[in-house]
Amino acid sequence: MAKIRKKPKKSINKNINKNINKKSFTQSTPNIAEKLDNEMVAFLDTEFLTSQIKGGPPAKLVSVGFVVCGKNFEEVTRFHSYIYAEDKLHDRFQEMTGIERKDLLSAPDYELVMEEVAEQLEAWEVSRIYVWGPDKYVIQRDLLEYRKDISKRTRKIVNRILRMIKDIEGIYSAKLDLQSAGIGSLKIICGLGTEVSHNALDDAVDLKNIIRHIDLKGCSEHMLQIMKKYTAEKEVYYRLRRFREKWDDVSVGIQEKSLGLLKELGKVDTVEARALRDDLLVMCTGEAMVFPTLEEYIQKENVKTGI
Repeated sequence: MAKIRKKPKKSINKNINKNINKKSFTQSTPNIAEKLDNEMVAFLDTEFLTSQIKGGPPAKLVSVGFVVCGKNFEEVTRFHSYIYAEDKLHDRFQEMTGIERKDLLSAPDYELVMEEVAEQLEAWEVSRIYVWGPDKYVIQRDLLEYRKDISKRTRKIVNRILRMIKDIEGIYSAKLDLQSAGIGSLKIICGLGTEVSHNALDDAVDLKNIIRHIDLKGCSEHMLQIMKKYTAEKEVYYRLRRFREKWDDVSVGIQEKSLGLLKELGKVDTVEARALRDDLLVMCTGEAMVFPTLEEYIQKENVKTGI
């Protein structure tokens, strides 16, 4: 667990949700910076283990991290913990998060972690917890599916925490006039880097920094327009793509004609032409192409406009 500095703990039996109604946070004024003049808030993220089987069991919570901040988004404490679990971790999960089975086998039990979360939130008089995406839903489902044996006291604590959590993905996406964007994309358009660590604490800090940038500085209109164009073209590209593997029964003559068409399509700068070109390429050669990353797309657009 990592902390910056810590106030003396208060009684966990007090209502950690007591300040939640000091000021209402409405979609008409989605500006967290204004709340921080009088309140402390937390930005939270989780890591959870999902099934590799379609229709498999719900996601299981294995890590939680948050950062608490006040006026001007000044941090006062950080918290991170893994949660004990005996589950086998699939390769994709370990690759994305860097979490290994030994990390979870040596972690504190769920009850200890959630009680410490509550104590930290109460000690700093946190009024609201902000997340980006499904974290609240994951915690709810995890509580129902996997925590049937926890004490009533811990269950009440977790339910109080859940009442404090607000998903701001839709609100800030609407504020930026974007389709739902991920943390990685927002970091790029805010000029805050390109990497997403998939570590609960690091991602919570990234979320705090993104919201601070949006609220206090705003986003470049140029970058927002690129993001909108990127999202629209990527959707069209994958909707038009049809093939993912090489065709074994394509004759040499058809391959030669297709490769000639590939050269001509390379002169056409449209997303439709790109999709057709990449389909032909994988059919004839087996070389699988994907849509460029947002970072690559921004670089290309900036070259076009001379920025």
